[in-house]
Amino acid sequence: MAHHFYETCAYFTAARYMRTAETVANRFFKPTGMRPAYSYLMMALEDQHPQTISALAERLGYERSSIYRMTQKLEQKGDIKMYLEGKSATIDLLPASATFLKTANQCLEDWGEFTTERLGPDKRPMTTLLTTNDEKLRR
Repeated sequence: MAHHFYETCAYFTAARYMRTAETVANRFFKPTGMRPAYSYLMMALEDQHPQTISALAERLGYERSSIYRMTQKLEQKGDIKMYLEGKSATIDLLPASATFLKTANQCLEDWGEFTTERLGPDKRPMTTLLTTNDEKLRR
């Protein structure tokens, strides 16, 4: 029996795309010295801070444990401060984060130009569908 999941399964095609995107994005975000996920987290904080780990996890689609682990590393670098309040943790940017964020935002701009060039007119509908479908699966 031949499988057709290579092109028709939502899980496997999205996972394959994500592996490719992650490999290429790692090159674009290399100037930050960290994986793209750290830039993603820091830019979310730049947009709204402070935030709780739970709020960031929900917003970014990560497990709370992953956000906690990443924030610990960013705190060690001196870019953020984590405030523990019982079972909750709030994260805020520190002044030292400005350098990282400047680099991360430039990397994001370069990544955006690259993906616009490579994906062309398919980029906008693809990202819209991914966002919409993510919301549908989360319900």
